[in-house]
Amino acid sequence: QNLQILSEKIKIAPEHIIREYCEMIILQAFSETNLTKKMIFYGGTALRLAYNGPRFSEDLDFLMTEEISAKELKTILEEICKKYTFISLSEVIMKRNTLFALIKILHPALKHPRHIKIEICKKKNGIQAEYRLLHSQCSNFSPLIRTITLLSLEKAKIAAIKGREEPRDWIDLWFLANLQRKQFEP
Repeated sequence: QNLQILSEKIKIAPEHIIREYCEMIILQAFSETNLTKKMIFYGGTALRLAYNGPRFSEDLDFLMTEEISAKELKTILEEICKKYTFISLSEVIMKRNTLFALIKILHPALKHPRHIKIEICKKKNGIQAEYRLLHSQCSNFSPLIRTITLLSLEKAKIAAIKGREEPRDWIDLWFLANLQRKQFEP
C-alpha cells in the first residue's frame, strides 16, 4: 500500500522504487565499510543519486582505486542478504579487469525477480572524485560515497558517446550540461 502511494506521488513504477531502494541499501552498506575508500561510484545511477539525474539505471558502476578482492565484496553483500531477506546474492566473480556481482531481488510486491549488477572496474586514468551524500525519494538512507565529479562524468559520457550510440548517454550529457549551466550541443 505504501509502495503504491509513493509510486503515485513521485510518478515512478513500483519496480523502479524497489530496485532503487535496494541500490540504496547496498550503497549504505558500502559506506559503512572501508570499501568506499577503494572505489569511485560513477555512471547513470551515480548521476541520479548524487546529482539528482532524471534517468533510472539498472546497475551500480564503480572504478577500483585500490585492490578489492571478490571475497571482500562477497562478505559485505552476504551481510546485506542476511539483513534483507528479499535480497539474495547470485554470484561474485572477477571477469578480466572487473569485479562483478549479481544481486537478485525477490520482493513480495514484484511479479518477477529483478536484478542489480555491480561492476567494479580497474580505475581509468584522469577520473576525479569527491565524497557526496546520495539521496533518493525511494529510501531514507543517505550514504556518503566517493563519487565521480561532474567534470569527470561529463568527459566519461562524451567518451561513451564516441564508442556507442545509446540514447541514455545523450540524456545524461544533456542533464550534465543543464546542471552546469552550459549550452548543450549534440
